[in-house]
Amino acid sequence: MATLRSDLIIPEVFTPYLSEASTLSDSFLQSGVVQPLPELNLSAERGGDFVKIPAYTANLTGDFEVLTDSTSLTPSKITADSQIAPVLHRGRAFSSRDLASLAVGGGLDPMAAIAQKMAIYVNNQKQKDLYSCLQGAFGSLNANDSNSALFTHAIDSESGDSPTVLSPRHVARAQSILGDQGNKITAIAMHSKTFFDLRERNAIDRIYDDGGNADTAAASGSTTRAFDGPNEINTFMGLRIIISDDIPTTGSGASTEYAVFFFGNGAIFTGEQAPIRTQTDRDILALEEAMAVDLHYIYHVAGLKYAVTTVNPNRSTLETVASWSKVYDSKNIPIVRATVVSNND
Repeated sequence: MATLRSDLIIPEVFTPYLSEASTLSDSFLQSGVVQPLPELNLSAERGGDFVKIPAYTANLTGDFEVLTDSTSLTPSKITADSQIAPVLHRGRAFSSRDLASLAVGGGLDPMAAIAQKMAIYVNNQKQKDLYSCLQGAFGSLNANDSNSALFTHAIDSESGDSPTVLSPRHVARAQSILGDQGNKITAIAMHSKTFFDLRERNAIDRIYDDGGNADTAAASGSTTRAFDGPNEINTFMGLRIIISDDIPTTGSGASTEYAVFFFGNGAIFTGEQAPIRTQTDRDILALEEAMAVDLHYIYHVAGLKYAVTTVNPNRSTLETVASWSKVYDSKNIPIVRATVVSNND
């Protein structure tokens, strides 16, 4: 039986490995769509199961009033509300056999190899929670649920737009939904099938990051690097592409439809109640060692409120339309969802 050697996983050393690897491999965080919000950390650290962020709304409609010597201005009301986000408590344990397989490959030291692969796993699980929040905010694909918080931010058959392959038209529709705030959209999250539809049509622009120098764009469809930078950033219509096969879908085979999310910077806030933690233990009866990882974090769609009292909600609760309500004006919530199909099915 494989054993977990004490020099392979040292929690005090491994946890910083894992924390850094998780940050570097988080495509949403790197894109700017997900941004840490210090207020979330401060609120979460005080304990409790929910985090509240005050939100103030002023009535800024109507025109100037005419000033005269005999009349006074009529003040508009400022209303107070709160954005509310649930704290998600998550964890997973791995046996020594699991960890031994993770430690193989790459020429890295075993601890770094395990940390990199576990970071991908952690980010994948967190992204699934994020998509569950978004599904609750929008409702299921083509569900036509007018009670969903972001019902007016959906582009699908129920909004009169039959799903087609992703095109510039979808970008224009997404921007038009936000009106004069449409230029705040900076990124687009899509399934790999959708991404390869774009690649097949030479519709992807590439930017190569030289690790500090200014980014340089390559010609549309070009495979030639502008310079030998280490990081390739794919864009479509000027929007940074995030590829994720955890994107919500509906149907199967040639009838599969895929969600595409358009985001502005800071559309999602994140925070943590406690830093990610790893622990090891040995079962002397089973002669097996194990490692457990736990994290306590917040994903919050900016401008929404968690509207139910369920503590530490599972994904089913996060995906429920009744779990979310809107606090901000629609134009100030820079998220739009489109439903598309793929030529690769």
